[in-house]
Amino acid sequence: MSEEKVVVVEQVEKIEEVAPAVPTTAPPAEEVTEVKVEEPKVEEKVEEPPADIREEPLKWLGQQIPPAVHKVNYLILDYIQTIVEEDPEKRAALPGKNEAVTKNQFINHLKDGELLAKLANVFTPGAVEKVHEGEELKVKENQKANREAFVNWAKTRLPEDQVFAAEDLEKGKPGYQAVFSTLWQLATQATEKFSKDSIDTDAVVEAAGQAVKTSIIDTILNFFKRARPQTSQSAKQAAMEAEEKERAEKAEKVVEEEAVKVEVVAPTSPAVVAAN
Repeated sequence: MSEEKVVVVEQVEKIEEVAPAVPTTAPPAEEVTEVKVEEPKVEEKVEEPPADIREEPLKWLGQQIPPAVHKVNYLILDYIQTIVEEDPEKRAALPGKNEAVTKNQFINHLKDGELLAKLANVFTPGAVEKVHEGEELKVKENQKANREAFVNWAKTRLPEDQVFAAEDLEKGKPGYQAVFSTLWQLATQATEKFSKDSIDTDAVVEAAGQAVKTSIIDTILNFFKRARPQTSQSAKQAAMEAEEKERAEKAEKVVEEEAVKVEVVAPTSPAVVAAN
């Protein structure tokens, strides 16, 4: 029994004496998962190609700046009046200034329906049996009658979805596109449908482009007109500041000269007093 204990003790001691083996390889490195942060994609703005007024008049109009739109409005009203009244002296004055008519002015000029009803009668004689005008237009029902008579006639000449509703003329600016579209279709198809002169599409596009150029030039000129008074004022202010600075320098010089005189006279003063 004692021998077994001795053997066990010796074996334990031998085990304790054996040092653990030193690892020959480095421990496996921890894998670092790289997190990729995706940068937000910036959607490139695709410029819309310019529309053709002959194919997509409303889209073309929407791509124009206000001065061009105002010029087109004027040309359509002028065209309608030329068709309705051959004598220039009998034509009503168009709204706006410098041949530029805003959307509101465009709608308001057509609102009483007189010009539209007369246009219908020129394109289709007798289309509107009674055109209310002059003093009769003070009655709103007569204005409504003119508008409805034109709309009813237009629906016989154009697809119904291309004709504005009579109420559009009472909406003001919100009704502009529908009214413009109908009148543009009639104006461009006048030769084909009514054997009348159609509006000159090329001239309209050219006039709109010229209106854009004129607007840019006016903007530049107005900028310089506003800047000019400021420049003159700044120049005056700079001249005044220079003059004040010159006066200050002269005054400072005089003070320095007087100070020198005082310094020269001061030492002799006691002698003069003593002599007296």
